[in-house]
Amino acid sequence: MMFLSVVCVAQQPVPLDHSIRHISGVVQRENGETLPNIDVEVFGGRNLEAAAKTDSKGKFKTDSVEPGEYEVWFTYKPHPVFHDAEFKVKIDPKGSKEPWIVVLKPLSASPSE
Repeated sequence: MMFLSVVCVAQQPVPLDHSIRHISGVVQRENGETLPNIDVEVFGGRNLEAAAKTDSKGKFKTDSVEPGEYEVWFTYKPHPVFHDAEFKVKIDPKGSKEPWIVVLKPLSASPSE
């Protein structure tokens, strides 16, 4: 199985270079440790189109997103621990069906990292 791996610490949304069929995958640290309770929000313009949270294994999935262009935000609430990640994506029934691996970087590295 192939995964689309994306590391993001940018302030601007990062455009994916190809369309995708659906928004699903896993969120993890740089060392591969999965991250539960990360908020995944899908915006079409200023409207929140879908929202999810990563599960205990860092997995996320949104099923209700129609074809079109969106911004997908990955954040940890209520207080920031990781840099937020924002992506511009195009949902297309003919797009890639590979799940994402989204890597979040900590705001400040501890000695154990």
